[in-house]
Amino acid sequence: MKRLFSVCLFILTATISHAQVSYDINEPNVVAKMGDLTLSKDVVEIFWQSYNHPSRPISPPQAMQRILDEALLAEHARKTLPKDILNLENKVGFLLSVQHEDRSIALIRKANEESLKKAIQKMPNKSLDGIYQFNKNLSADEYKKLFSLKSKVNIEATPEQLEIAKKTPVATLTLDGKETTLSLWDIYRRQNVQGRLSMHNGNLDHLKSETRQRVGSLFVLNWAKENLPEQDLKAIQQIVLNEQHKKTLLQNMGLYADVHDDNPVLREKAQSISEEEVLEFYNEHKDEFEVVEKVKARHIRVKSQDLADRIHHEIKDGLSFEKAVKKYSIAEDKNNPIPGDLGWLVRKDKKRSWLHSVAFTHRAGQVSVPFRSPQNQGDIVYEIIFVDERVDGYLPVTDPTVRYEASRDIALKKLKEEFYSLQKRLRNEADIHLNKKAFSGPK
Repeated sequence: MKRLFSVCLFILTATISHAQVSYDINEPNVVAKMGDLTLSKDVVEIFWQSYNHPSRPISPPQAMQRILDEALLAEHARKTLPKDILNLENKVGFLLSVQHEDRSIALIRKANEESLKKAIQKMPNKSLDGIYQFNKNLSADEYKKLFSLKSKVNIEATPEQLEIAKKTPVATLTLDGKETTLSLWDIYRRQNVQGRLSMHNGNLDHLKSETRQRVGSLFVLNWAKENLPEQDLKAIQQIVLNEQHKKTLLQNMGLYADVHDDNPVLREKAQSISEEEVLEFYNEHKDEFEVVEKVKARHIRVKSQDLADRIHHEIKDGLSFEKAVKKYSIAEDKNNPIPGDLGWLVRKDKKRSWLHSVAFTHRAGQVSVPFRSPQNQGDIVYEIIFVDERVDGYLPVTDPTVRYEASRDIALKKLKEEFYSLQKRLRNEADIHLNKKAFSGPK
């Protein structure tokens, strides 16, 4: 741990030089305090290992700065966002409380892997199987009877089923001589939509697997409460909560969108961008709107992938495209004055086919690899294209695509500037306490 913190103090303080920083911590293992958050060397190392990546390496002080920044942003979110927004659940994902606990457990497990293995070796049967017993009376048939879907419209359990689930034991767990009963509800509430659907389908193997996983999580939590300082455990849980609240803040600032969704704040900001701003962006980034205006191409059409592959190899080995068209193509245009000639394929042609689109992806003088025709358009054939000429141009500034892309890029830049301004203000107002002895470097 000392090696990890053998970094000059200015690496950290350079980023918080405007904050109210006091070097008044004397507790040996504590490196920083801010508000209710106390960071030990061990906690910083746990998150440094989580953040650090070969493609984006960071130092432990940088990891600490990230923890402090997220704490500031999360506290700002808690002060400014309504609770229903801050704690908004994902209907198809895991509950926020489940996400937070699972993230904390994963961090503790990774950081204490060897110690946990030794603890398991001391257990009955030297495995988790020795501390719990699955309910043998819960058969597959009984499980389906209790929890099968009552409606084809949704995949939620009925209120009656939930009450039954709370009273239905799935396992008995013993930790430190204390016996705990896990109910069907305990497992169900920890599932995402796929997991709930599996339970409603009466998949007993899935239930047993999820029960064992829950036993493992409870074992790790119990071990952590007995072996980690209470202060460290509290810090880990707080940092994980801060991560979620910072993410929610970014969503509400238009800087984060779900992979399946757009961000309404970004969309609204983009709609406010003026035509003058779009034009300025267009002139500065015109190369981003380059398009293929038209291509002059020839093609070969055959009925099988094997033959298309063989023809492609022959062309690569020196067979002229013209001779290949005459010898193999089944298209009527093989007998054109220019064999296989498709003529000029124009981007603005409203009747252009899928063959046009493929041709537009190739440079002049380039023969394509064989590709199959769309299955829903007549007989399946295999095509090889050769582009003789290609004319490139630019989308006009009046094109809807230009407006959409430019306005979003401009809006995103503005939203980022707003975020950086907020982050700077929060840093300047922060009251941070550091342990100078936790860092070492050149005198």
